[in-house]
Amino acid sequence: MTVSKSHKVHRVLLVFVSLAFVLVCLEFPALIGILDYRSIFGLGRLSSYPTDVRDPELLHIHPPHSHYSGARLGGLATLAYQIPQSDMTPYQWDTRYDENGFRNERDLKSADIVVIGDSFVEDMTVPQAQLTTSLLARLQGKMVANLGQVGYGPQQELIVLKRYGLPLRPSTVVWMFYEGNDLQDVLDYDHSIRNPPTFWSAFFERSFTRNAVGQMKRLLLKPPAKPSGLAHSGIFQASDGKKLNLYFYRLSGPLTKEDVGALDETTGIIAEAFKLCVAQGSRLLVVFVPDGFRVFRQFCQFPEESQCRKWVPNDLPDRLRSAVGSVSGEIGYLDLTPNLVNALKKGAVSYRADDPHWSADGHRIAAEAINDYLSSTVSR
Repeated sequence: MTVSKSHKVHRVLLVFVSLAFVLVCLEFPALIGILDYRSIFGLGRLSSYPTDVRDPELLHIHPPHSHYSGARLGGLATLAYQIPQSDMTPYQWDTRYDENGFRNERDLKSADIVVIGDSFVEDMTVPQAQLTTSLLARLQGKMVANLGQVGYGPQQELIVLKRYGLPLRPSTVVWMFYEGNDLQDVLDYDHSIRNPPTFWSAFFERSFTRNAVGQMKRLLLKPPAKPSGLAHSGIFQASDGKKLNLYFYRLSGPLTKEDVGALDETTGIIAEAFKLCVAQGSRLLVVFVPDGFRVFRQFCQFPEESQCRKWVPNDLPDRLRSAVGSVSGEIGYLDLTPNLVNALKKGAVSYRADDPHWSADGHRIAAEAINDYLSSTVSR
């Protein structure tokens, strides 16, 4: 029995209509904003966490009482460079967050000290008990709130201070400034605020179609070759004689015109934060967090292939100190570089070999330095 041409056309149309209906059903939740397929496919994440939710001021934040667990081999440097597997650090995490999306073991209604910053404060890959905030709480014998959030810069941290920090009525606000990316974060945030996503562009980012196609490309297409990690490497000899290959993720080179402008904007943000703290009777301490190269460079040997041989750290620690001082002499300033360098001389390796973040030793050194500073200064 032969099938007529019209029946064939009808069958083809039925298939297309069915596929279109299925696609509409898949896309409708993304269209009305109740489902983001990035959280399923793991592409185009809002931050380093696929389930982060959008916030009109903060741009992204962890959901209330969220929980992340997992493991990976290799830090951030392995995403950018080819690194021998033997040099990769194994990471595991099982982290929980409070009602506001911050890494605290319980919901807080008050805190003696709040610590604001980015992933150096939050640090998903370090156990809760080894975080700077947890160690500082034990050293001070006080309640310390961890208000760090991955990917945040000074503008977002000021919003965190207003929205979450000061309502806890702290006596002290510790503001951690990371030299590796905080100035760039200022520029990126300004660009994002000036260019907010339209309804349709936001829908496209979270749509099933875009993320499914991206997943197929990732599975079927061979990714481009990464450059060799040797170009960003150095060799550190530990106190026990063991040699450790280090990979520096970013270069903090001479400040550009844009960097200087971002530092000026950061100064204004610190000034606003100081006024808010004074109005509530809280003291403000700005803490400079150096990148790993600034700490390790004088103790490293660099292979011939390493560009690090030519790197020279900039004067950002002194510039930030001057900026803070220009706002008020009552604002505390602590540069962690000497503490981390002195600890390294004694054998404490404070950074991960393949990642720009602190090891457990780095958190301990930071907590001890902040504790010593707070204990040696008279409360306002």
